[in-house]
Amino acid sequence: RKPNVLVVLRSFFLFGLIPTSIIPESWNITAVNIVLDSIFLVMVLAFFGREFFPAFSYFRTRPVLKIALLFGMWFLLTIVQATLRISIYGTNPPIAQNQQAVMNALSEGALSIAFSFFVAIGVPMIEEIFYRHILIGKLSAFVPTWLVASISAILFAYMHCYQPISIALTLIYVKSGKNIAYSWAFHALNNSIMVGLIFLLQSIGIPP
Repeated sequence: RKPNVLVVLRSFFLFGLIPTSIIPESWNITAVNIVLDSIFLVMVLAFFGREFFPAFSYFRTRPVLKIALLFGMWFLLTIVQATLRISIYGTNPPIAQNQQAVMNALSEGALSIAFSFFVAIGVPMIEEIFYRHILIGKLSAFVPTWLVASISAILFAYMHCYQPISIALTLIYVKSGKNIAYSWAFHALNNSIMVGLIFLLQSIGIPP
């Protein structure tokens, strides 16, 4: 049975539009995020797990080259992003609100371990299935790929404070033959490095 894409789309926007202002102040916002992310993760795996996991067969041919390309593209993206931020904001660029929220959550003791899993692994899976697999892979059967790819990149950039990784992920997905495992691997690599750096800075007493 094919997954009902409309159900996933409606659910994504339902959860995505929940304002944090309705959450009682006594609740732990990190715990709430973990619960919501868990719901999303179960949902996307239930609907698209049979499509996501077989996509890893993409790594059967020339795996070393493909993995090396992921690290190379990440390094290039980091240089481009740093250059853009410095050219726009100078040597002391501001930290986006969502990035600051992630850094704060990763310093909350035991909850930070669970939250780090979602930041590094779970959320990239959720977002790649929605922004790439659904918005591009599924909808390109009805409209031109360039159009849905552009919409996907713009939406992802808007939700992530206009970071260049939106363009990189879109290009990686399309150029790999719309392989969701490859774009997820790049997304997870980027987030995992970010989480690792935050934990490293915290361990040596430097605020991230």
